[in-house]
Amino acid sequence: MLRWSIATVCMGGTLETKLSAAARAGFRAIEIFENDLTFFSGKPREARAMADDLGLEIIALQPMRDFEGMPEPARAKNLDRAERKFDLMEELGTSLLSLCSNVSEDSSGDIDRCAADLAELAGRAATRGFRIGYEALAWGRHVHDWMQAWEIVRRADRPNLGIVLDSFHICARKNPIPPIAQIPADRIALVQIADAPGLMMDPMSLSRHHRCFPGQGDWPMDEYLEAALATGYAGPVSLEIFNDQFRGAPPNSIARDGMRSLQICGERLDAARKTRGLSPLNPGRALPEPAKISGVEFIEFVTSAAQSPRLAGELEGLGFRRVAHHRSKDVDLFRQNGVNIVVNREQEGFAHSFYLVHGTSVCALALAFDDPKRALERANALAAQTYFGRTGPGEAQIPAVAGVENSLIYLMKETPEGSSTWDQDFQFDAAAAHSGPLKRIDHLSNVVRRTEFYSWITFYKSVLGFTDEPQVELADPYGAFFSRVISAPGGAVRIPLNIAEGGSTGVSRFIENFGGGGVQQIALSTDDIFSFVEQARARGVAFLDIPGNYYEDLSARYDLEPALIERMRALGILYDRHKSGEFFHIYTKMFDQRFFFEVLERRGYDLFGAANTPIRLAAQASEQDEAMRQRRMLETE
Repeated sequence: MLRWSIATVCMGGTLETKLSAAARAGFRAIEIFENDLTFFSGKPREARAMADDLGLEIIALQPMRDFEGMPEPARAKNLDRAERKFDLMEELGTSLLSLCSNVSEDSSGDIDRCAADLAELAGRAATRGFRIGYEALAWGRHVHDWMQAWEIVRRADRPNLGIVLDSFHICARKNPIPPIAQIPADRIALVQIADAPGLMMDPMSLSRHHRCFPGQGDWPMDEYLEAALATGYAGPVSLEIFNDQFRGAPPNSIARDGMRSLQICGERLDAARKTRGLSPLNPGRALPEPAKISGVEFIEFVTSAAQSPRLAGELEGLGFRRVAHHRSKDVDLFRQNGVNIVVNREQEGFAHSFYLVHGTSVCALALAFDDPKRALERANALAAQTYFGRTGPGEAQIPAVAGVENSLIYLMKETPEGSSTWDQDFQFDAAAAHSGPLKRIDHLSNVVRRTEFYSWITFYKSVLGFTDEPQVELADPYGAFFSRVISAPGGAVRIPLNIAEGGSTGVSRFIENFGGGGVQQIALSTDDIFSFVEQARARGVAFLDIPGNYYEDLSARYDLEPALIERMRALGILYDRHKSGEFFHIYTKMFDQRFFFEVLERRGYDLFGAANTPIRLAAQASEQDEAMRQRRMLETE
């Protein structure tokens, strides 16, 4: 029976902690990495008892190294070593020993010799009721792809000897995947799965430090699983991840992410099987389908009574107008066309607690769903933390799930054109409708901690049904800057997730000033950016200062009219082009070093202006450095 499994090497902490985390995440099968037993203070039988108490089956002990093709006396010593492994397996109550291909300089590459060694090992294992799984390491001395490993297993010809398929080693060597489907199911000892980012790096370094869960990287996990399961294999599918960040994170969160990644793998696999008229293979209860997202219903800022006028002034400068006040809370609604921004000044509850930690900032956003009830059911099925806030008599109860840094993502019902759900909670001014130059929320940029990057990718993809694009690297004046865009199907909501390495990068400064990850950028679209900027500047909006050299470079790179470049220079507007599409955009100065607005105009362009991100980061760094210099001068006076 197909089961989801996880290897203890995926998580940090003690063996006791790892077993508990795996069980809490819903796993019922686990591989024991031998180092975890070495560091365990108890006896192997005590580890087995713990696993039994938690409802975990120990499906394998791994790994045994440098066995096949060794000269004497090393060969005889290896067979003695194997007997000790069998003793250990007996205490653990597991029947499978995972053996990886030899990396020793002393090993022989003679395929028949290796097959004979594995045949003898399997024969000894059979007398004790055990099985042997043979796996090709991508950096193996002689055997480094699954086809070589399978040929050795085939020649050894022992019923209790099978191949261990591992997506990492297969993809790292760019081995063909479809032929996997031709392996007899009973000759597959175990299917392991691991993803990885598309980095140019030697396989061993990539394996030891950058493996990740399926869907967090760039490799063809769906194709791999489909091929492996097309054999008829119905045993465990096990995560085997070596990752420095995973080992340094709380094991409960890592195990949860691992389970989520497998569940959505299974969901996609079963969807593909359904189109071919095949029965589902995904173990466990089927997930509720993702609800369709039509857009962002509102963005909620939290602030104080003292800072509220500044925030209101910023919004009004951008063309928003206060149109309503909450019936029971100190909350205002600002609106421009279909863009809703909520400003919360409450002195208790969630928003106030968020303010005490993060200051004036985005504490929540609301997504519009066709079926928010199903969205909540899916969130619950994937163990997302849910939230129901305090409401007054007759007010709407809107469920939410916890987002980055315990912000909230509200699950709202989308409303037909011309209708509104706001009247239930807000008292509107006489003229509530308000048009203006800003038409919609184009995207939101979310800064996350480096150690939480993969977790949030998995959260958005599994819980909310988003898809992602390959990670890109950009230049920051103080270090590396990485971004990966996640999008609701159809692009109704797009969120670049940004991380960085370096103590003074823009991302690092945001995390320090904000007290964690959060929404840093709100991008709003307009049909005429030049007219908008002229009006906004007249209302006092402060935009980011762009160096004049940028426009000199712009005139050299693009065949733009000199008058257009001069107008962009005068207003501080940036430009990018892709194929036949054009992109004009501008950034406001940062509000308390926490967030900023981007206003953009798209002309057949669907990217994010990444070419201009370095100039934005450099300009913001200069602004922050100057603000720090001014503060220091005041402190010394």
